[in-house]
Amino acid sequence: MYKRFCGALFSLIFGFHAWSQGPPALETFTSPDGAFQFVYPETYDLLVGERLLRATQGRHQAIPVCEFSTALACVVYPIEIQQVARLEGAGFSVETLPGVTDESTCLDYADVSASPDGQRPQLTSIAIHSRTYRHASMRKKLPGHLQAIDSYRTFNRQKCYELQIRISLSEEPKLQPASQSTPLGDVQAQTALESLRLILSSVVFEPQ
Repeated sequence: MYKRFCGALFSLIFGFHAWSQGPPALETFTSPDGAFQFVYPETYDLLVGERLLRATQGRHQAIPVCEFSTALACVVYPIEIQQVARLEGAGFSVETLPGVTDESTCLDYADVSASPDGQRPQLTSIAIHSRTYRHASMRKKLPGHLQAIDSYRTFNRQKCYELQIRISLSEEPKLQPASQSTPLGDVQAQTALESLRLILSSVVFEPQ
């Protein structure tokens, strides 16, 4: 029932016409300790364990879409290698934050440093399957490259879980001006973001 519901959700958002064989086939990932699960299209690459260190996550490895040291699982959005595309990589991940052992520190992002201009992340709340997450949007930059990060935190079983969606782009626009009308300034990046948000919406944690 859970997988059928998520499959219907993917199809509803993207439309059956986008899938040549009807709704996408889905896989379910369940964490080894049974704490959480989510579904993802089988054509996306699931990275766990040693594969987090070995697998290619995009064209520009200086800004990975998953944190190798803390991610429990990462789903990498499939992209076509195109010289003119700004999208360099996109992924959804679930990780636990070592050293963050109390709920207030976790949900208030007290462990996150202020930006160079002194600004703290602006926090909002979002509910997914009756669980409330604290959401923050951040940016990471390297010369010629940037990454948009959406972080969703929840506290469960005395652990701070962080669900992240990361979209890596080249900083200089290389597409037609019409593509700049999307929030990320790139049509491909926006499509990746919407797809990864569907994976986020499928996450279910076991009750404490």
